[in-house]
Amino acid sequence: MGRAQCDPPLAGWAAIALIAGWYACALALLYPLADGPVVDSWLYASAVRRFMHTGEIRFAGFTQAMPIAQVLYGAAWARAFGANPVSLELSIVVLAIVCGIVFHALLMRCGARPWQAIAATGLLLFNPCFTFLSFSFMTEIPFLLLLMGAYLSFAKAEGAHRAAWLRLAALLIVIDFLIRPFAAMAIAGCAIAVLIFRYTGYGRDRGEAQDTSDRANLIAMIAPFAAAFVVCALIWIWLTVLGPKPWDLERNENHFKYLFLVSIWNYLRAGVLGPALYLGTVLAPMSILQLATSRWRRVVVIGASILATAMVLMYLDRSLPVTPEYSCFGGWSNVLTLRGLSNRFFWDGYWQYVFLVFASLGTGGLIVACMDVGMKLPRAALAVVIGALIYWAATIPLWFYNDRYYLVLVPAGAIVLALAPLPRSRLITSAGFAMTLAMGLMSLGGAYAYQRGLTTMLAMRDALEQQGIPRSAIDAGYSLNGQDLYRYPKQGIETMKYEAGIPMITSPSVGQYTIASGPIEGTRLVRKFSWPGPFGLGHRDLFLLKRTGAPGVDSKQAELGVHDKH
Repeated sequence: MGRAQCDPPLAGWAAIALIAGWYACALALLYPLADGPVVDSWLYASAVRRFMHTGEIRFAGFTQAMPIAQVLYGAAWARAFGANPVSLELSIVVLAIVCGIVFHALLMRCGARPWQAIAATGLLLFNPCFTFLSFSFMTEIPFLLLLMGAYLSFAKAEGAHRAAWLRLAALLIVIDFLIRPFAAMAIAGCAIAVLIFRYTGYGRDRGEAQDTSDRANLIAMIAPFAAAFVVCALIWIWLTVLGPKPWDLERNENHFKYLFLVSIWNYLRAGVLGPALYLGTVLAPMSILQLATSRWRRVVVIGASILATAMVLMYLDRSLPVTPEYSCFGGWSNVLTLRGLSNRFFWDGYWQYVFLVFASLGTGGLIVACMDVGMKLPRAALAVVIGALIYWAATIPLWFYNDRYYLVLVPAGAIVLALAPLPRSRLITSAGFAMTLAMGLMSLGGAYAYQRGLTTMLAMRDALEQQGIPRSAIDAGYSLNGQDLYRYPKQGIETMKYEAGIPMITSPSVGQYTIASGPIEGTRLVRKFSWPGPFGLGHRDLFLLKRTGAPGVDSKQAELGVHDKH
């Protein structure tokens, strides 16, 4: 198939319709959303409710992020539509739709072919983490929206309105910093991209270096980002030095003393190879298409090298799997933080080798695409890639080895794949869309499983309370206990002792009643129940356990009451 015969405005409207349609279908499938928090979203939702009641912006001690801008947004939304978990989740769905539209506009602005721009937008929206967190009050979606908005403004900074677009880009970065400090990477990305275009021949064949041909123009391009850096630094001082900070952030200030206690092999495995394999997995619907180009041998060689490296690291240390953690693939239970058996999900057994081959090929295709377009990226695309690389480097010593943190890298990989040349073939186009859609369906299945699982846990919690069991005696997992039981004690790291009575969060003891993912020593089984797998296919077992010898409501009465309720 040749270049799509459609004007950019028409392609934009088609993308908007597809993005909105995707979320309309998702909401129809997930309806009704569970009236409970998703992962850490209770931290930010409770901050919204506290702000509405007291006018104070304060975060629970369990958070290291302090998303002030998100609290203000959530409060404005809540005043109009309510502050319950479902309402706040829907506020993020709106932002997710806008994020998809902005990212597609950025891809088109950077010169992507229309079908590749739509497919690359799908790589972001259909990402298991992005889809899953679209239905939560977590910070990832608002952060990505403002980040992509800043990059789009940077891309439009040319001509008579250049200064206005640059100021807007800097402003969006500052607001984004008030959600997650990693927004500062965009300052570095944009500034370095400007300098590269000014002092090297990069991009000169496209005439993109003309705006910075003299020192005055260069200063004009850099000044808004320098100002943004100063403002962000002042905000950081205000949050972490002048003002009280959550005890978890205070406790982790000593994190760096542990850096050298970890072997270099684990840093390579988790900090370098893990994110690379993750990107190879979630970008595979387009990166594997590089096998259909004349560069397919490079893909195979690089993929085989990555596979061999992974196998060697696996041999050197068998205590950890090589494949990265995938929290949201298929709704795996580690997104429900419960006591009991390990909830972490890694592919293991023979499946890890099958998956490792697939992820290695996907990573090889992404690397080949980077090699092909590396010296041809537009200035804005280069800024996205540089910012992502800085972020990646920063996550390694911080030990942020989780797909929620890797999600920030996805737009950079997607923009490279959107610009990489592919054969003009209807088969290639169809294969790209089909594989992207397959990933999207798997992502929706994961969100479905979580929502239904959380609903099941909420019903079990309510049934126990109806039997007269106090809420403080029920360990219903990290998210529900945080929402229901968290108190705001005095500030400082010493407040951990005041929070030790909250089951599952800081208390090492097992609660009187515990909803668990597996048996626990010192308890007896009250009831075994299940929550459905993706799209209701299959199930996963959960356990209602009672601490042996625990005081309180008669166990037989509670057990019969729970059975009657369900």
